[in-house]
Amino acid sequence: MASKSPIKNPVAGSKILYIGVDMGTNHTAISTSDGKKNSIFSVVGTPRDAVASKFLQKEYLYGQDALTHRVALNLFKPIEDGILKNQPEDITAAKGLIEHVLQSVNGDRDILKYAIIGVPARASVLSKKTVMDMAGEFFDGVMVASEPFCVAYKLGKLEHTLVVDIGAGTTDLCRVHGTLPGPDDQISTNKAGNYIDREFVQHIQDSYTDVRVTLEMARKWKEQYSYVGDTKKDIIVELRVNSSILKLSVTKELKQACESILPDIVSGISKLISTYEPDFQDTLRSNIYLAGGGSQIMNLPEVLEKHMELFGGGKVSIFKDPVYGGADGALKLAMDMPGAFWQTT
Repeated sequence: MASKSPIKNPVAGSKILYIGVDMGTNHTAISTSDGKKNSIFSVVGTPRDAVASKFLQKEYLYGQDALTHRVALNLFKPIEDGILKNQPEDITAAKGLIEHVLQSVNGDRDILKYAIIGVPARASVLSKKTVMDMAGEFFDGVMVASEPFCVAYKLGKLEHTLVVDIGAGTTDLCRVHGTLPGPDDQISTNKAGNYIDREFVQHIQDSYTDVRVTLEMARKWKEQYSYVGDTKKDIIVELRVNSSILKLSVTKELKQACESILPDIVSGISKLISTYEPDFQDTLRSNIYLAGGGSQIMNLPEVLEKHMELFGGGKVSIFKDPVYGGADGALKLAMDMPGAFWQTT
């Protein structure tokens, strides 16, 4: 269910900037009604000491800038498993992220701003309130809405559609049937991109006991080579050990890691289909869309369709924009909401 914060009444004839935000575990994406977009890593850095502060000439660094200088910074990742952490330092970091991405798209100018922020499918009432309280000072009106529903809204698939949004922190499944989704229409699991990274590191270390692999290395390799099912090529990665380069075959390890998220996705799809209106179950199973970064895993639609043969089959397609799909959908939803909705009651 969407929620909104108390806001100012718009002045008749005033220009309004509508904004969609997808605040994810790894990336924060923003899309505005004047056609501007940006996406950055969801990380904030502050200098560790006076020397770092003088060297960097900044008190806060965001996104790639923070990662580039991370050895001189205290890093904050305010989103964990798709949820905004509720500690003061994380709230401050999240506010900084919102302010930074707003500035990057010229969204900080003095104009009425109405925003929708995507949250995980089964985000708690407290989590939604935390997001709205955090973002409220930047917008004249702010709502939260289910991230996979935002994707469906962008697709224009608002009836008998099932969206599987595979992000970094969560995999969210949402059944769409012409209204805002309720709790029974949504399933969320923490087995997503970051889970794959951890599994990948563990499998590599099990196979190569003397090799040290970081989560950052695993993430980069996953983003380049991820697959499920079968592949005809051997996946070789390079790892620097002392002064030499070591080449490792990680084909089996990557397959095991990527396939570790499949059982929860398959069981979620099965549950949302089996509990749907019987007359429309066949339509629903033929309209399944993958979104988020995890949708780019090679062979994923075909492998899911193979698993679905056990409960009647189905058709799985990929939403083509894994970066801005959620933000664009949130923007479209914000623009389509009636003006009265944004006014205080």
